[in-house]
Amino acid sequence: MAQDIKSEFISLPNNNIELHYLASENQKNNQAIVLVHGLGSYSKAYLKNINELAKHANVFAIDLPGFGESGLGGFIPGMKNYASVISQFAIEKKLKNVILVGHSMGGQIVATLAINENPKWLKSVILLSPAGIETFSDSDKTWFSSVITNDLYLNLTNEQIKQNFNVNFYGAQLPEDANFMLEDRLLIKENEDKYKQYCNTIVTCIHAMLNEPIYDKISSINVSVQVIFGQNDLLIPNKILHPNPTLTDLTDKLKNDYPKVEITLLDKSGHFIQWDKSEAINTIIINEIKN
Repeated sequence: MAQDIKSEFISLPNNNIELHYLASENQKNNQAIVLVHGLGSYSKAYLKNINELAKHANVFAIDLPGFGESGLGGFIPGMKNYASVISQFAIEKKLKNVILVGHSMGGQIVATLAINENPKWLKSVILLSPAGIETFSDSDKTWFSSVITNDLYLNLTNEQIKQNFNVNFYGAQLPEDANFMLEDRLLIKENEDKYKQYCNTIVTCIHAMLNEPIYDKISSINVSVQVIFGQNDLLIPNKILHPNPTLTDLTDKLKNDYPKVEITLLDKSGHFIQWDKSEAINTIIINEIKN
């Protein structure tokens, strides 16, 4: 971890949790960037972004409850519940002019916050490979309910876990400089109780993403919205349930339904776009700061 990135905790009394986050608060200006990770990830997913972004604004990468170093306690994972945590974080930190950046599930959480709360401190949202753009039918949800279970994740071998990491990145290969993510996941697996809770959190989050859709409500977002995908995303759209639509089909529909949403497709990039194309993502966020 870079020297100027601090590891901090903050108490959020409304949810009775200690939230862990990484911060680089070297700027005297009043702009902030809050980075929200995706499913099964954590604040370190943004280690290739924080330092560069911190040259232009105060930067905070949070660990959602149940991930990274943030405990779960009695917290119930869900899109609205996680959105409430982010909102509380911004209020407790007295942040203003905030650009919310969400990756994958984090994108759906950020959009949920913007749709439901529309806080005065929010400047814009940037959604990286976001969940919630691809929609699912009732029969799709039934399939998820039968397949996505605690036992599925508890019984994954180390090799299967590695393969799940691989498909997130360009070329279906976990980059060497991201190998620490796999190592951290395997450390969780070594603690039986911790791993059971972790797997339960994963499953609960997946079902929450399905049961708290955002697509039909995007017009309710009153700030600028950018959606960025990697052209080689192997996770969106779902290859099992939706084998025919392409990512371009999804983004074309999004553009048609919501013309004001700015859409970018980056080549040679997979689902973990802030890692595969960190420089391009940093440039997009910095341009939004300057806007």
